[in-house]
Amino acid sequence: MSPEPKSAAPGDLPVRLVADALSEGVAVLCEGRIVFANAQLCAWAGRPDLQGVEASELFAGETPPGAGRATACRMTREGGEPRHVELRGYALCDDQTLLVACDVTHVHALEEEMLRTGRDLHEAQRRLEQVKERARRESEEREDLLTVVAHELRTPVTVISGYNKLLLSEDVGPLCDEQRRFLEESSKSCQRLNHFIGNLLETSRQAAGDAPLEVCEAAIATTLQGVVAFLKPLLEARGLDVELSLDPRAPSGRYDPVRVEQVLTNLISNAIKYAPEDGVIQVSTRPLEVEGRAFVEISVGDEGPGVEPEDRERIFLPYVRTGAARGAGGLGLGLAICKRIVDAHGGSIRMDARPGGGSLFVFTLPAPSGGEV
Repeated sequence: MSPEPKSAAPGDLPVRLVADALSEGVAVLCEGRIVFANAQLCAWAGRPDLQGVEASELFAGETPPGAGRATACRMTREGGEPRHVELRGYALCDDQTLLVACDVTHVHALEEEMLRTGRDLHEAQRRLEQVKERARRESEEREDLLTVVAHELRTPVTVISGYNKLLLSEDVGPLCDEQRRFLEESSKSCQRLNHFIGNLLETSRQAAGDAPLEVCEAAIATTLQGVVAFLKPLLEARGLDVELSLDPRAPSGRYDPVRVEQVLTNLISNAIKYAPEDGVIQVSTRPLEVEGRAFVEISVGDEGPGVEPEDRERIFLPYVRTGAARGAGGLGLGLAICKRIVDAHGGSIRMDARPGGGSLFVFTLPAPSGGEV
């Protein structure tokens, strides 16, 4: 038979009071059995008294550490979940060992929560990569489709436009007024479709990254007047005037004239589309300085229905059409292309509310080095 456990202390009241006041659990072992336990350890175990209990039973089958050692283990609890504790052993006289237990349940819970969070983050990252890869493939497929469709459309449009010009020239025979009107309407439709195809091709080229800029110092007035002259038939058809207000302090900029003509053509074409008949489209320039850099600011304003404030940034996204634009046809690519071109120049583009109603598109282009601001 195993010997009876020795008493840990002569039962001095001050010793127990001090032990019970500790926040750690304290126990004295003799030959593997508890001969003394403070109130904190009893509370953690869910028992009124632990004297005579096998230490291995209390600590979930773990062998308590010897003197000078530490270990982490689970502490059983009657009627509840086990607690996680860190045990340290200290040698006492008469073959007794003092155990001091620190409750690390909350630390263990935090570690498990961190592990779960880490696994969740890893899974979320994996799913995000899958979504990004799927979006990349879909984008490539869409751009390929745009390129194919645009090229396939351009050939028949060019043929139809060529025949229209030939017939309108009357080199192959005279036309009556009604025939001429039909052919002129057909030519206008071909021009609109050709412009639409150009936008599709521009979108696919820029997405592929093969649209380099040919930047030079160019006269703003010359670029603007060229675009207005090109659009004159559309302006006259709706009885619209263009009011040019060119600041002499901003006569030129550094940009690719062909690409900026495309931006101005898109913006003024939109103004023609949405401005009321017999109205005025206002185009102006002015010098601007942003963070010590000189720019030329160009604005195009119309008296049309405008765009709601919450949609004024979204309209520069591809395939987004808002308000009146939803019923105007097209794919919503024009403004997205404008933004890409302006961004590529190092400028910015935005839409503001026009005083008195309508829309005001404003974009900036770098000024020549040493240009006046």
